[in-house]
Amino acid sequence: MSRWGKQQDRLVVRAVDVLSGVLSGAAPEPARRVVASRALLAVEELVFPLHEELVLAENADAAAREAIDEQWADDAAVRGWVTETLTEHASSYNELHEVWEDDPDHVEPQGEHPVWALLEMSPFARRLRLLQEAAAKTAVGLGGDVGVGAHQIGHWAAGRSRPGEREREALAGALGVHPAWLHASRDEQPDVQLYRFASCPCEKPTAMARLGLGREEPAWYDSPAEQDAAVHWCGCGQAWVKDAAGWLLPLPPGEEPTPSDGDLVDLGHPLSRRPSVTLDEPWPRALWQPPAGRKGRARTAYRVHELLTREPQTLPVRPDVARVVVPEPVWGAGSAERLAANASWCRTCRALAGAPKGAAGGPWVLLHRSEPERELSTWTYPTEKDALHHGAHLAMTYLQLDDGPLDSVALDLFTGQAHAQVIARFLELHPETSQFEVAELVPMRADEF
Repeated sequence: MSRWGKQQDRLVVRAVDVLSGVLSGAAPEPARRVVASRALLAVEELVFPLHEELVLAENADAAAREAIDEQWADDAAVRGWVTETLTEHASSYNELHEVWEDDPDHVEPQGEHPVWALLEMSPFARRLRLLQEAAAKTAVGLGGDVGVGAHQIGHWAAGRSRPGEREREALAGALGVHPAWLHASRDEQPDVQLYRFASCPCEKPTAMARLGLGREEPAWYDSPAEQDAAVHWCGCGQAWVKDAAGWLLPLPPGEEPTPSDGDLVDLGHPLSRRPSVTLDEPWPRALWQPPAGRKGRARTAYRVHELLTREPQTLPVRPDVARVVVPEPVWGAGSAERLAANASWCRTCRALAGAPKGAAGGPWVLLHRSEPERELSTWTYPTEKDALHHGAHLAMTYLQLDDGPLDSVALDLFTGQAHAQVIARFLELHPETSQFEVAELVPMRADEF
């Protein structure tokens, strides 16, 4: 506890914001369990400093996997789940490391450790802390704007009291947000609007690259193909996971790989390489972009996102994702006819169908396919991306012919343009197949054929 300070307070409060915003009222499912595990891990690393990293990760994973609907019913339930989890882990922590009550590393369950008081904070107190930090206002400065003493701001931020109607309006004006965000009717409501999005809320949302969670991440998803394409990266640098209803949920910082400049899916503009924002700062970074020229932990105000300048709206119940209808494969036709048929549902083919013909030459690659009772067939393409795109079409065709309705995972991957994962999904479903295999992609030149 001797290592605890304001930075640790901020991280715990921010992690609870993330947990409540992502989990409240939602059924436990893979994407939410991933977020829950990571945010909980950030807290456990602070509370249990003597634990090895592997033990911390296993504890957080187990808690996220075992959570049930009732434990994530609302903000109070989520905080109760975190409190219950930490209480259970505190007992095993003290016993494992043989730390007793007079030891500074002892964590007394429901005792004097600062984490317990932080977990009791209502959404209003956490919201005020977030907005005050983002505005880079001290208690003295904010109190002066509102017309109260710094001690009163401290009482509100600690949850010991609540402001009146006049003070709430003054707070909203001083912090640059719509007054409804600080209305008394929202005091116990989590800010789900800040952690669930239909698209990235950054200034320039783009098509997203899809990558895996990383080798060290547990297999949250039902198949390797699903996990390999679980993370959606926007060009702003924000990583997302998508839940079953199609909401994008911000993925807390971790060890997953970031897209490279040569990634298969074009982000539309280069990935932001600015230092990542940790959970002890205003987050997610897509909503709270760090101020330009900010160095270290210098107090510089973040720009208030437009979302917070409008009245908060109840998130709609998202309808089922429109089903992509893939037509029957086109046989005995030329490339133009096949391309036209694919263009009816594939956005890459749709773009190619109307594109002008380019000059031959430059780097080319080979795609190999074999079928029963046939020798190796080879196609050539100008780029590796084109080759994998065609390979994914082949995989989709055979899934359609063999399995009837297309495999939902492969279809979702394809519409997301994650072609390498589509092929991996095919081989996952048919590990013994001889119908389709992709060999090494070999760089070639047009004049070598």
